[in-house]
Amino acid sequence: MTVDVANDAMQINTKKSHSSTTLRITLLTLITILSCYYLWVLYKAVTPNVSIAYKAYYIKTQTLFWQPKEPDLALKIPSSLELSTKVPYLSREGWNKDADDGARLLTNAGGFYFTLPHKVKQDVKVSITLASSLSSPLHFSVNQWHGVFASTKQTNVFDAIIPASAFKSGDTLQTLQINTLTPLAFKLVDFSFLSLSKNDSYQSTTPILASPSMTHN
Repeated sequence: MTVDVANDAMQINTKKSHSSTTLRITLLTLITILSCYYLWVLYKAVTPNVSIAYKAYYIKTQTLFWQPKEPDLALKIPSSLELSTKVPYLSREGWNKDADDGARLLTNAGGFYFTLPHKVKQDVKVSITLASSLSSPLHFSVNQWHGVFASTKQTNVFDAIIPASAFKSGDTLQTLQINTLTPLAFKLVDFSFLSLSKNDSYQSTTPILASPSMTHN
């Protein structure tokens, strides 16, 4: 009788031990699955599968306007940007959101975010047209390269030559930042190549004006 009771007690303890082990394994498995899931969610939150323009506007708050028809913020060269319109490349920093009298005010350091659909093989000429004349130098940078806009025969137009090496390749987001100590009203920013070869992928010598799809919500 005593032996039977002892055997029953051992079986009960064995079942309890087995149940406890199974429960621990189940809990560890659930914790592992949940941990993997939350790590995946965190990864997706940090690296969302969205367009460059969406990330620049909504996530990193870099650009001033959201333009879904320009998902890559691709800047074609040659092109002419009318800054009184909602140009998708404008930085949120520096620029006034509202344009006035055909121009947009740059109150402090600000510029453009963009990508280039093709690798730049030639130096790029950038011309800026202001609403009024300017007597002091206007410094700017493209990525890590620094330059100065030089005056032209027109007192409100300034030119700069940017070497091809200043631009990045691929779909990397690039910056052109203008540094000003006083507010300036910008009308146009023109991008063109110094020379175009027949074999180059850029064959048009006529600047492309920002289209309505690029400049309006």
